[in-house]
Amino acid sequence: MNDSPYNKLPNDIKRKYKIVYSELLCDNITMFKNKDEKWGVLSSNKKFGLFNFYDFLIKPIYNSVGFNKDLKLIEAVKYENNIWNQDNNTYFYFDLDGKLIWKSETGESVQIDKLGNILLNKANKIGILNKDFTQRTETKYQRLNALSTSYFKAFQYGKYGIINKDDVIILDFEFEEILNVIEKNKVIVKKNDNYYSFDFDNNSLTELPFTKILNASSNTYKAPSTESLKYYKSIVDCKENEDYDDYNLEMIRYQGKWGIINGAGNIIIPNDYSFVDFLRNPKYFKVCIGEIEVVDYEDDDENYITSIKNVKWGIVDINNEIIVPIEYDWIDEVESIVWVVYKGGTVFYNDDYQEDYWTIKNAKLGVYNLTKLITPIEYDVIKKNWFRIKDYIFVQNGKNYFDDNSTEYDVFTLEGKKIEANKPKPKDYTYYG
Repeated sequence: MNDSPYNKLPNDIKRKYKIVYSELLCDNITMFKNKDEKWGVLSSNKKFGLFNFYDFLIKPIYNSVGFNKDLKLIEAVKYENNIWNQDNNTYFYFDLDGKLIWKSETGESVQIDKLGNILLNKANKIGILNKDFTQRTETKYQRLNALSTSYFKAFQYGKYGIINKDDVIILDFEFEEILNVIEKNKVIVKKNDNYYSFDFDNNSLTELPFTKILNASSNTYKAPSTESLKYYKSIVDCKENEDYDDYNLEMIRYQGKWGIINGAGNIIIPNDYSFVDFLRNPKYFKVCIGEIEVVDYEDDDENYITSIKNVKWGIVDINNEIIVPIEYDWIDEVESIVWVVYKGGTVFYNDDYQEDYWTIKNAKLGVYNLTKLITPIEYDVIKKNWFRIKDYIFVQNGKNYFDDNSTEYDVFTLEGKKIEANKPKPKDYTYYG
């Protein structure tokens, strides 16, 4: 059974309306693009109870069409002279009966956020619309982001404040920063370089002990997970080196004691570490101890390399219990609770084309499954693709990269059993995207 929503219209309907692309939006409603590069919407109904009859819900006169599933609204856009320009486009919103709900005036555009709030942008100022597109607040803010269904973070005259949907000021416009997560009806704010937890219940501010708070981020591919985005990295006694201003270099840009906090400012992982990093699995964190020393040098090919030394790495869980001892020179997450540990070698920042991550070279590696070391730490390379392993652990020596074609490799189960006879073949355990 084909569950794809794309290009499901009958061939005679495609020919009749010269359709080159279509997408089923819901039930009997399909948006489409025709040979003239114009977009419209079709609806289908049973005729005589026997077959589908298709007709225009929205005629194909638009340059683009979209659909908001939450509010069940169809957005259509006309470009002036067929050239996209946010300020010159005309935006139309229709209900599922094809009735026009709202049409923009010149210089107006609308954004519907993930909470279903409708924000109107007019002359680079933003306000809130009701669900029927009538005006709820003035368009007077330079930035406006929903913190919840009730509260918005607003930016005006160079400062942030908090308003509700009726434009009542909840927190005065005195703050340099307001973070995006409300936890236990509290949110973290920053004023005069100090962080506070703002309590919506009693409108009080409680100072927090951190000198720097950063959004959840990770050196690990496809991390952090969505679940981790409710947390932040926190630093006490932070010293900043602005020479390392790249997003991926926060480990060496900010020196201090790192930990993890939630959106209310409560400590999840104490500030005991030289660095803390999120993983794909939101229940675990990669941590290091020691004083990070940065070494910049040129390699034999005259490439400029940034490396670190003097730290040891381990894994802790969300209760700060040590899962992998903090004694290794580097660690990679390769599955939910499977980690590659390294001894020796050089940890460096790989900024080759389309790379941009920290890694290690010239080290010996082994593998942990949760708290158990399941291979000896004696190998040069491990088979990974898309930075993951699949079902087995394939390892080799004498190579810079794992060689799928070589018969010289060891293979272990995830329980740590070494397979000697009838070894699985590495090529059979590969992810393809």
